[in-house]
Amino acid sequence: MPDEEEGSYQVDPLSPNVSGPLSVQICPRIADCTGAKFSRSRALVISFQRSGLNWLRHCAEHFGGIRTPGRSQLIREGPVLFDRAHDVRRSTKRSEFAGLYTPDGSEIYGKVALLLRDPYDCFTSHYLGRRGFRFKKGLEAFESYANNINAFDQLRAEKAVFYFEDYINQEVGAFAFLRFFGIEPGDGPHDFEGLIESSRAWYQAKHGVISHRERPKLSARERAAIREMLQRGLGQKYEKYLVSRMRDS
Repeated sequence: MPDEEEGSYQVDPLSPNVSGPLSVQICPRIADCTGAKFSRSRALVISFQRSGLNWLRHCAEHFGGIRTPGRSQLIREGPVLFDRAHDVRRSTKRSEFAGLYTPDGSEIYGKVALLLRDPYDCFTSHYLGRRGFRFKKGLEAFESYANNINAFDQLRAEKAVFYFEDYINQEVGAFAFLRFFGIEPGDGPHDFEGLIESSRAWYQAKHGVISHRERPKLSARERAAIREMLQRGLGQKYEKYLVSRMRDS
């Protein structure tokens, strides 16, 4: 599921005050949702484009009854459940995100989710097939994928990583994401297939659909270049966040 295009950009340098050992929660920590529909703390979702955020937004608005940032889906008005960032160094026109830290170095967000899709699939979906596309230029821009992971890893907030294959059109993974943000879908029964179809219909109306047969493929050389860029940019975090989820890492 694709995400929306970015708008105006603004560099957000990481805080120079962050130091010392950092606690990273890789598994979602489920909030106590008794008597509440959603969390009150300021929250953020970090996801490179084409990482399935639109699908999770659809689920959040359906089950939580609260708006999410981006092109309007089910809820058109009111406060948002979370802010979103495709690149933590830049702001976007459809989100209030403008950085991770206040001027004094304090973290802005108390709860942060990182969405990760196989980087080869992200690159292919977002860049390949564009008119006038040049791989070298795309690879330079794709460094934001690694930058997102590095920035997330530094945060002290309550946080969780969600992997594309676990949540895309998958009830268990999608519900884990919702519960992380304080939305309790309940015991059901849920018309999950109907929710998938309504999400697809929304996306097709907004963006159109490209089939897998139409999508260009990465060459072995291009895949190696992407892998080397990520290994160089992430260091040990490449193993921590990606290696078990990449098809030919």
